[in-house]
Amino acid sequence: MVHVSMKEHATTSGLMDRRRQFRFRRICKWLIISVALIVAAGAVFQFSMTQWESHRYPPPGKLVDIGGLRLHINCTGAGSPAVIMEAGPNNSSIIWQLVQPQISKFTSVCSYDRAGFGWSDAPNEPRSSLNIANELARLLTRAAVPGPYVLVGHDFGTLDLRVFTARHRQEVAGMVFVDSVHPNIHHYPPFNVAAQSTIANFYYRVIPWTVPLGLPRILGWCRNNFTFPNQSKQWDRFVPEAAAQYCRLQSWRAEEAQVTDENGSFYANSGPLGDMPLIVLSHDPQVNDFRGFFSPADLTKAERAWKEMQGELRTLSSRSKWIEGKGSEHWIQIHRPELVAAQVQEIVNDARGTTPFQADPKTEYK
Repeated sequence: MVHVSMKEHATTSGLMDRRRQFRFRRICKWLIISVALIVAAGAVFQFSMTQWESHRYPPPGKLVDIGGLRLHINCTGAGSPAVIMEAGPNNSSIIWQLVQPQISKFTSVCSYDRAGFGWSDAPNEPRSSLNIANELARLLTRAAVPGPYVLVGHDFGTLDLRVFTARHRQEVAGMVFVDSVHPNIHHYPPFNVAAQSTIANFYYRVIPWTVPLGLPRILGWCRNNFTFPNQSKQWDRFVPEAAAQYCRLQSWRAEEAQVTDENGSFYANSGPLGDMPLIVLSHDPQVNDFRGFFSPADLTKAERAWKEMQGELRTLSSRSKWIEGKGSEHWIQIHRPELVAAQVQEIVNDARGTTPFQADPKTEYK
């Protein structure tokens, strides 16, 4: 009896084990199928939305072939000098839409998209400031935008314009730095830590792979990138378009290339500007929060370092002034577009010989 019971127990135990294995395999199978369906749905959603947005938001300017690469440039207004505006690290020309109409009232003005952003083609060369500056030079030639130029750059875009200026000094009448990044920012604590953090590496190495699956779009990351505290109602209508241009794989890859390029885009030192009119326009340290990049303990250090860097940028020219935009965060062209336009007009008037540019050794707060 005991022998039979043990045999029956072994048989029953074996059946139970096989049933457990069967259930486990079935659960795994449905999990794999479910994940595959979710991934496929996300990919279809991303593709469909990208196609729809391409029709919903046609380029406001024109695509110009600069030799194996088409760049988008949007020019409005009339007169000389021409104002050329370049956006920050992950922005398209849309970021200037509140400023451009104001500048076009007194001169010609062009905003453009670097390769990989906005309506421009994906880049075919490394994203060093030298390559970007050379592409801009070819674009202005092919688009028949004659100098002299007043260059306006935001954040990372200023580095490219500085390299352009170094190579085309006689064509540049003056510059406006809109909360410009410093070429040696990664040497200043706490920015050096932020640039090398695990989060930063994860963002630039892993997140782009999720874009084709629609994850940044579904989670609202693209839209949040262009939604700012206390933004004006005028900017509200541009948020969907700005997010649409950014929420594409080529934009994320171009941004990653700018940061990780071995040629060192962020370290592009291009020398002083001599006596060229220069306006350094920086954010209000009383309201800026660096968009959550730093802990509360490091915010004070970050503001102090940023202010030091802005002061150094000011010394690039013997004819310069430094203005802190009252009530404005990093995106001054969105929070205070009229302030940006007013500074541009000062340099335009100087180039025309109507009102000489007045340098000021004091930091203005207005």
